[in-house]
Amino acid sequence: MVLGMKRYAWLILLSSACIKGGAEDPVPFTVWSGWNHTWGLLSHRVSVIRVKAEDGATASSGILGGDWSTGASWSDDVNYRIHQQTISSHRLTAEQGETVLTMSSGQPTTSDPFQTDIDADLVVLRGFQITTDIDQGADYPEDYDPALGYTSRGFAMNVSLDRDGHVEVFGDVRWGPRDRDDMNAAIPHAMSELTVWWTAISGIDEIESFEFVDQQDLAHEPPNSPQAGLNHPLSWTGHGVTGLSGFNFTLDDTDGGPGGDYLRSFGVEIPPESDGSAPKQIAAEMLTTSAVELGTMSMGVQAQAVWIPLDPNLNVIQGSTLEGNHGIGMHTVPPEVED
Repeated sequence: MVLGMKRYAWLILLSSACIKGGAEDPVPFTVWSGWNHTWGLLSHRVSVIRVKAEDGATASSGILGGDWSTGASWSDDVNYRIHQQTISSHRLTAEQGETVLTMSSGQPTTSDPFQTDIDADLVVLRGFQITTDIDQGADYPEDYDPALGYTSRGFAMNVSLDRDGHVEVFGDVRWGPRDRDDMNAAIPHAMSELTVWWTAISGIDEIESFEFVDQQDLAHEPPNSPQAGLNHPLSWTGHGVTGLSGFNFTLDDTDGGPGGDYLRSFGVEIPPESDGSAPKQIAAEMLTTSAVELGTMSMGVQAQAVWIPLDPNLNVIQGSTLEGNHGIGMHTVPPEVED
C-alpha cells in the first residue's frame, strides 16, 4: 500500500513537470482576429493592403494607394489596429500556411485543396495581402500603371476545411470605375494577386460560430462626411480564442451603377481581451469620407467569426491590440526600438 501511494505521488509530480516545462513545453501560436486601416488625410485607391499576425506580439502592416498617397502628387500616412492572441496549449496543435490566388476583378477564385500535416478541426485567417502591381495580360492598356491601383467595390476571402479535412481558400477582389479615364479603361483587363495566410488548428473540443451581416448607405455630405462603421455585441462567455474564417465587404453606388470608390477606412475587428476572456463585440467598416467625395455609396459586410472555449488552467492565452501610425509601404509593428 505504501509503495502504491509512492508510485501514485510520483506520477502526479511527473505529470506536473510535463505541464510546467521541460521537453513537453507546447509551441505557442498566434490567431488573428481582425484589423483596421484608416488613412490620415484623404481616401485613396487600393494598390496594396497587407496585414498579417506574426509570432508573439508583432504583426505586418502595409498599405499603398495611388499617386496621391505615395508623394508623387501628395503624401499620406495610415493609422492601424491589428488584433491577435498568442496561445500556449497542451491540447491544441497548429499549422500555418499561405495560399496565393491571381484573379480578374469580380471573378471569384477558389484554391486547390491543401492537405495539412495535422488532423485539423478548424482553419481561420491569419491575414492577407492584396497587390495590383503584378504582370498583366497583353490586352492591358499601356498608358496605366497597375502599381497605382484602382477604386474599390470591395473584396472577400474565406478559409474552410473540405470533407477530407483539406484547406480550401476562396477570394474575390472587385474594382469599379470612378473619375480617371485611364484607370477605368484598365479595370476590365486588370489582374490582381490575393495572398491569404491561414492557421489550421487541431485538438478542439468545442467551436461556437457567429455570422455578422449588416449594411448601410454611407453619408454623403462633403467635405468629410460624418460616416461611421457597424458593430454588433457578442454573447460568448468564459475564456478562449476568437478568430475569423472569412469576410466579404461590398461597396456599391446607391444608384445601382458600376462605380467603385476611394477608400478612407476599412477593416473587420474582434478586439480580444488581454487575459483570454470572451470578446465583447465585432465591428466592421468600409468608409469613403474625404475632403473630396465623388460617389454616393452603400457599404455591406458579412463576417464569419468563431470562438474556441478553452480552460485557462490548461491553456495560456494572451490577447493584444497593436495600434499606431506608419507611412506607406510595408512595416513590422510595433516598430523595433533601436538601442
